[in-house]
Amino acid sequence: MIKVSVIGTGNVATHFISVFEKSDTTEIIQIYNHNNESLKRFSKFNTTTKLDDLKPADLFLICIKDDKVEGLVKKMNVNGVVAHTSGSVPLLDSPNRDAVFYPLQTFSKDKNISFKDLPLCIETENESDRHILKSLADSIRAKAYNVNSRQRQELHLAAVFVCNFVNHLYHIGHEICSEKDLPFDILRPLIQETADKINFKNPKEAQTGPAKRKDQSTINRHINQLENPVYKELYRYLTTSIQKTYE
Repeated sequence: MIKVSVIGTGNVATHFISVFEKSDTTEIIQIYNHNNESLKRFSKFNTTTKLDDLKPADLFLICIKDDKVEGLVKKMNVNGVVAHTSGSVPLLDSPNRDAVFYPLQTFSKDKNISFKDLPLCIETENESDRHILKSLADSIRAKAYNVNSRQRQELHLAAVFVCNFVNHLYHIGHEICSEKDLPFDILRPLIQETADKINFKNPKEAQTGPAKRKDQSTINRHINQLENPVYKELYRYLTTSIQKTYE
């Protein structure tokens, strides 16, 4: 049985708490947050607002904002592994047994996530602690990858492009549809097919559209249709980027 304490109550923490609770080989020892109000929905667990009151555990999983991770970890004085879940924060150098347990996924509190085969990037200060993180990943049926800090930061950068930026483009498409009284649902099959296609094709090979075809008349028409100047520039930049890819 792997004894885990979760530090934080946000999106990532909420999903980890849920999956740990369902696992037969993990035990949630405690949940910490500095704000007692945010701990109320976890009242069935042992909770605390004080780092000094953390109980012994095999692993302390840090699920808080990236810019708060280092400061909080350096305030901790525990015997277990202290692993943060950030994609951009390097392996820390604190008095603790520092590690990383980074789930490469997007999380929202109102949507369940399957951890089966979910990529978990692990890194440890002490080689002997690696088996704890690997065992924890196995306990929730996730897939562990040994990834160092530099590699993980590059992965995080790539993830921003394929997730956050793509989602923003969905937002723009949704806004265009809404302004012209069109249902966004019309675009959902296209979005799904675009995502499915890269399961068997390289993204470069899967590219279609007026930019790749160098269909300048359609490109000009689209730019003229756009009323938002930021979206006009974004369309131009993306078009140029696509065209340079196929020069």
